[in-house]
Amino acid sequence: MTTTPHSASGQELLANMSQIPVIIPGTLSPRKDSKGKINGWKLQRWHNGHNQTRYVPGEQVEIVRQGTDGCQQFMALAEQYVECKGQEALKTLATPADGKKKPMKR
Repeated sequence: MTTTPHSASGQELLANMSQIPVIIPGTLSPRKDSKGKINGWKLQRWHNGHNQTRYVPGEQVEIVRQGTDGCQQFMALAEQYVECKGQEALKTLATPADGKKKPMKR
């Protein structure tokens, strides 16, 4: 997936969000035994006030990794989208509807 410039339009950002194939919230971490050897993988996430852990079979690690990366990409794009829409809203507030009126000072 290509990175989106900060000045991208809201529609471009939404289109980029919809192109992310797999989105899985959480963090993928190795499970280690007492000697520090990796003996499996786990997916952890904070949900409804609790830490949830799900063990991931070895053959599914790559798709889960792609999903957690996809979630990070989605959240970054969502943050840019909020910023973009906020700037659009502030521009409309800063422009008076009538040329004679000026925004109120506080």
